[in-house]
Amino acid sequence: MKSTDDVLQLSNIFGLQVCEPGLVLVGFVFSVVWQLLDASLDDEGLLELTPEKKSMWLSVSQDMEIDNPNSSGEKRTEQHERLCKVNTTMAIEIIGEFLQDKLTSRILYLARRNMPPHWGVFIQRLRLLAAKSGALRNSKQITSEVLLQLTSDTRRVLSIKCKTISQQECHAVINSGSLMSSSRECHGATRSALWLPIDLFLEDAMDGSQVAATGAADVLTGLVKALQAVNSTTWCDAFLGLWITALRLVQRERDSSEGPVPRLDTCLCMLLSITTLAVANIIEEEEGEFLDDNESSPTNQRKELRAPRKCRKGLVSSLQMLGDYDALLAPPQAVRSVANQAAAKAIMLISGLTVGNGYSESISMNDMPLNCSGNMRHLIVEACIARNLLDTSAYLWPGYVNTRGNMPRSPPSQMPGWSSLMKGSPLTPSLTSTLVATPASSRDRENI
Repeated sequence: MKSTDDVLQLSNIFGLQVCEPGLVLVGFVFSVVWQLLDASLDDEGLLELTPEKKSMWLSVSQDMEIDNPNSSGEKRTEQHERLCKVNTTMAIEIIGEFLQDKLTSRILYLARRNMPPHWGVFIQRLRLLAAKSGALRNSKQITSEVLLQLTSDTRRVLSIKCKTISQQECHAVINSGSLMSSSRECHGATRSALWLPIDLFLEDAMDGSQVAATGAADVLTGLVKALQAVNSTTWCDAFLGLWITALRLVQRERDSSEGPVPRLDTCLCMLLSITTLAVANIIEEEEGEFLDDNESSPTNQRKELRAPRKCRKGLVSSLQMLGDYDALLAPPQAVRSVANQAAAKAIMLISGLTVGNGYSESISMNDMPLNCSGNMRHLIVEACIARNLLDTSAYLWPGYVNTRGNMPRSPPSQMPGWSSLMKGSPLTPSLTSTLVATPASSRDRENI
C-alpha cells in the first residue's frame, strides 16, 4: 500500500494526514472510479463543461500505430470511432459495477464520509455525465437514473442495511418519492402510509390474470426489506405494517359480494401463508448470516453470538403490539370456529391440560368458556408456530388469552372428528358432517 501511495500520490491528492493501508485502499478505489468518469467525459467532449475544464488524472494521450498499414485512412478512422464509443460505454458500465458491488460500494461510501470535498466534485461530474452522455443513453446495462440512484442517500442506506435486495425492488420503492419524504413526518397510525406499496402488491397478487416469474412470497420478502431500509424503521415496525396491511386485505373482503367468485379464501392465504413465508424468509436470511459469522468467530465469542437477532425479536414485538388493533382482528365468519380453537389451544396449555393431538378440534362450542373467543392474531401466531418462527411461549403474552374461564380437565369420552375416526369410531351421519366441516390435523393426515 505504501508503494502504491508513493506512485499514485493518493495521500497528496486526497489530503490524507496519515498514510494507513485502509485509507490508501479507499483512495485507490475512489481514484479508479474517478478516472473512469473523467475519461468518459473527455471521450464525449464533456470535460470542458466542468468548472475546472480538465481532469487531475488524465495525461496527454499518445497515438499508437496498431492498425494495418495497408488499410485505408477512412476505414481506419471509422473503426477507431467505433472502438472509442464501445470503450466509453464499457467504462461507464464499469463505474456502475463499482457502485453496485457489495464490497466496492462500501469502500466508496467510506470515501464519501471521509473525503466530502472530493466526493462533491465527483458527484457533480457524475451528474453531468448522466445528463449529457450519449454513450450512457445507448447502454443496455445501466441508465442515467440508476447511476444517480446508486450514489444517492437512499442507496447508502440500502447498501448497508439490505445487501440482498434486488436492484429492481429498491428502485421501485425509491421511485415512490412521496412515501420517502413522508417518512419523516408520519407518526402513529398515519405511518401506515409508509407501507402503501405492500397494499398495492397484495392487491396485484390477487389478480389471477397475471402470473409472475417470481413467487409472491419472494417478491414480498424483497419489498418488505426495501421498505424497512428506505423508511429507516425497526423490524418491529416493518412486520407490524406488514401484518396490518394483510389484515386490511382480509377485512375488505370479509363481507364483499363483488364478482362471481368470493376472494376471502385467497385473502386468508395471503395473510396466513404468503405473508408468513415472507417473514420466515427474512428471519432465515438474517440468522443464516448469523450462523456463518458464528462459525467463523473464535470459540470464546460464540456464546455471545447465540442470542436472537433483530428480525425474530421484531416479529415477537410486532405480534404483541398487534393485539391493540381489535377492529382488524375480528375474524370473518368462515374462520371464526378455527380462531376459537386456536384460542382454546392456548388456554389449555396455560391451564396445564395435556391432551392428544385431536382434542382441541374435538371441543364443542358448549365446552368452551365464554371468554375463549379467538381472533385473527391467534391464527397468525399459530401460522408462525407452524413455521418455527415462534414457540408456544407466545401463549403467555399478556392479553393473548383470558385464562379466567375453566376448561374441561379431561377429554370427552367420545371425541368427534378425525381423531375419533382414527380410533375406530363408526362413520355415523353426524361424524361424517363433522369430518366435512373440520380439516384433518397434520398427524391425522399422516396416519391416514
